[in-house]
Amino acid sequence: MIESEVLVLNAGFVPIRITTVKEAICLLLSDKAVPVVEEDTFIRSPSIAIKVPSVIAILNYHHLPRRKVVFSKLNVIYRDDMQCQYCGKRFQMKHLTVDHVIPRSRWEVVTGKSLKEGFSSWHNLVCACKWCNNQKGNKLMHEIGWSLLREPFEPEYIPYIIVTAEKAKKKGWLPFCGFNVKIVEMIP
Repeated sequence: MIESEVLVLNAGFVPIRITTVKEAICLLLSDKAVPVVEEDTFIRSPSIAIKVPSVIAILNYHHLPRRKVVFSKLNVIYRDDMQCQYCGKRFQMKHLTVDHVIPRSRWEVVTGKSLKEGFSSWHNLVCACKWCNNQKGNKLMHEIGWSLLREPFEPEYIPYIIVTAEKAKKKGWLPFCGFNVKIVEMIP
């Protein structure tokens, strides 16, 4: 229970991170945070009993964590909102992969660049369902008459916190998940 997850909000009630019950209680006891949502269970010591927090707010913190979006296959999938960029359908994570728009075998001929120059990048990778990725193979889009839902791009922002809808509902986090949180069906 002490390692369970707690949603941390800034003073403006914007989610900024997820922490443990242990750290949340330390913040509450040091008057750096206040409980926002509490569970029906308690953590007890010989001298005090504290309701287990599910959501806390930091009293004097108004900032949002800023970071450059890290390039990764998972972030490509999140950038494309878990939607296949070929067929346009949304899938659960287990049915998704990423695909190189210009395949490895064609990269140098088509672009005139070496594989180190942009092959695996925001601009050449898209989210694809496994079926479309398999059908496309090493072909170029015009060779099979396909087009992308949208051109791949480097995102300036991806929500800082990614949680499943089930967890957000169970923990009472849904009312706070409007900004800086991406709710997904399942996390890989």
